[in-house]
Amino acid sequence: MSTMKSAFSLLSVVLIPFFVMAAEVRETQAAPNETGIEFDVEAGGIVLFQMAVPDALQLGGAPDTFGMTETLSGTIRRDLSIAGVFNLIKPDAYLTDPNSEGMDPNYKDWFNAGTQGLVKSGYKIQGQKVVVDLRLYSVDASTRVELAAPYDGPVELPLETAEVRRYTHGFVNEVIRFFTKSPGFFGSRMVVVKRQGKAKELFMVSPDGLEETQLTRTGGINMLPHLGGGRIYFTSFRNGGAHLFALKKGKASPFTSFKGLNTGAVLSPDGKVIAATLSKDGNPDVYLIDSESGKVIRQLTRSWGIDTSPSWSPDGKQIAFVSDRHGSPQIWIMRIDGDGAAQRLTFQGDYNQTPDWSPKGDKIAFTARDERQIFDIFVIDLTSGQIQRLTQNQGNNEEPSWSPDGGYLAFTSTRTGQSKLYIMSADGRAQTQ
Repeated sequence: MSTMKSAFSLLSVVLIPFFVMAAEVRETQAAPNETGIEFDVEAGGIVLFQMAVPDALQLGGAPDTFGMTETLSGTIRRDLSIAGVFNLIKPDAYLTDPNSEGMDPNYKDWFNAGTQGLVKSGYKIQGQKVVVDLRLYSVDASTRVELAAPYDGPVELPLETAEVRRYTHGFVNEVIRFFTKSPGFFGSRMVVVKRQGKAKELFMVSPDGLEETQLTRTGGINMLPHLGGGRIYFTSFRNGGAHLFALKKGKASPFTSFKGLNTGAVLSPDGKVIAATLSKDGNPDVYLIDSESGKVIRQLTRSWGIDTSPSWSPDGKQIAFVSDRHGSPQIWIMRIDGDGAAQRLTFQGDYNQTPDWSPKGDKIAFTARDERQIFDIFVIDLTSGQIQRLTQNQGNNEEPSWSPDGGYLAFTSTRTGQSKLYIMSADGRAQTQ
């Protein structure tokens, strides 16, 4: 097999998700009485928090012709289910009628139903506005939880599903923060690749999969997206070769078009440098490139093999990458200042690829092929060197990508017969399409 064919085989993918924090997400401070609750662990498993989320209540105003009840309560339920740390109490287990009860709970009935936390939601449609009231109650403490602003009382929002869902995602993030001491990631976005006939186009998708925006419409092959610094860097074959482009404010501009491969651009944590694979000098190697000008700063790897798929460490001092310099694709790490030799991380398996460095800095997730020729998701602990398998016996699972807080992974899976996007907790326990 020629070098070019080998490189293309190693670099080709169908869909890659990347979690990114959306610009419209508001930063909030913890509420004064927000102490959080530690997880209970029994027999090595996490005991889920018992939550009740009854249907949203119409508190007056115009009739609900916009589906506001489902927008509110449906969004809350789906977000809490994806979070993987809550068990939602089924409505037939409720010991009280949420509609007649209104927004003020009968704590005794909810406690006897086995509920620890209760979310009440109400709304009032007034013209082109809707007043939304979302509340979290601690049933154990028989009290309403005071969340951070703007989730501490009713708010007036535009009567638009996207706006209401955006606000509701933020509320759920604060609910998650109260119970786990870490905010949720809802309101973030993923940039993914989807097949459109014979083409592959870029889309931006919400973590719950209900909001989707097409970003490219070239009719060709676009792949390996990475969002950072207000841009989406990606590889496209629109000009006859594998070239890098930068998408900003809906417009894609050429970034690098050196001879040979230009693929897999990822932005450094400080936003100044791009790491990408180029073969302009004959062999596919990792190069550092100025993020504004597209000019090469320096060549980072120099081996006879194929070096590709760079991923930055959170401090920007190292990269993880894939190299077959010892005969098969394996995960390596190296300092970007060139101090010291590259260090091989994986020794098991003959095809390890697509590393993604956790934002916490302690782990690297990657795809590996097992003895059955099936791809699954693994993580390696950088302190102990121990490898943990997160998926198994559910089709091919590939392309792991960490959430901004390091608590979740997005990945692709063929477990339903087609390649679909999934989210799972960092330990692989909760997996949701």
